[in-house]
Amino acid sequence: MKNIKYILFIIVLLFTSCALKKEYVIGDSKGITAKKIVKTIEQNQNKFTSLQARARIEYSSNNKIKTNTVTIRVLAGEKVWISAPLGAIRLLITKDSIKYYNKLERNYIKTDFSYIEDLLGLNVTYDMLEKLLFGQPVLELGSRDFEKKLNKENNQTPNKLRSYIFKKAVNFDNNQFIGLFYINPYNFKLNSQKFFEEMDSIKAADKPRMLKNSQTFSINYKNYTTINKEVYPKRILFLDSNNKSINIDMKSVVINKKLNIPFKIPRGYNQINVDQ
Repeated sequence: MKNIKYILFIIVLLFTSCALKKEYVIGDSKGITAKKIVKTIEQNQNKFTSLQARARIEYSSNNKIKTNTVTIRVLAGEKVWISAPLGAIRLLITKDSIKYYNKLERNYIKTDFSYIEDLLGLNVTYDMLEKLLFGQPVLELGSRDFEKKLNKENNQTPNKLRSYIFKKAVNFDNNQFIGLFYINPYNFKLNSQKFFEEMDSIKAADKPRMLKNSQTFSINYKNYTTINKEVYPKRILFLDSNNKSINIDMKSVVINKKLNIPFKIPRGYNQINVDQ
């Protein structure tokens, strides 16, 4: 049962006009407009057809650390497949389903993205998952989302990651969330993207309870590598408000090779219903 909770936590985290007038922003030595930043982010999206990587995944919770080495395969726009050594545990995410099985515990899960939406309180799609894995904002940014105040107040010193900061509101099921997107000014990928509940619309008496139970999380990109002139994350760190974390260290990344993605739930396994 511990393995099931672990893999579900990975799934949950693996999920986040008035044009500004010639306003120059913090980040590098060259003046650049918010409109140009957005355009460059779009131009720098990865254009691979397939990707395979060996990855070291470290999961930390309550001062306990668990480490696994897995194979990750991605068919762009179609599937994400994760397999532990010898296929002991496998996870397959497609545009409309999430499937998982565990050979050691002889059980499996079949569900869809509505399960993840209920847990996070946010709309979640397969496309957002791919963007999250490859250092792209999970929400579409526009020049109006450039946060002038945060960029001006942000004390960016040489020992900190420089960023262009964008802010975007997200509405889901009568709740409002805020997304902050910190764009690297050198490769126009993300330094981090963070999501938290909007407190302004909550009554003052309810704020302490809401802050304590808020479903906030962040995705931080620690390093990047260049493959065929495209930039890919090497290290991804997921953090939630309960001090749980997942650190993914991508190794031996190969792109645009023909991939086999085997997934068949063995007979006789017990289905675990996570939708109730």
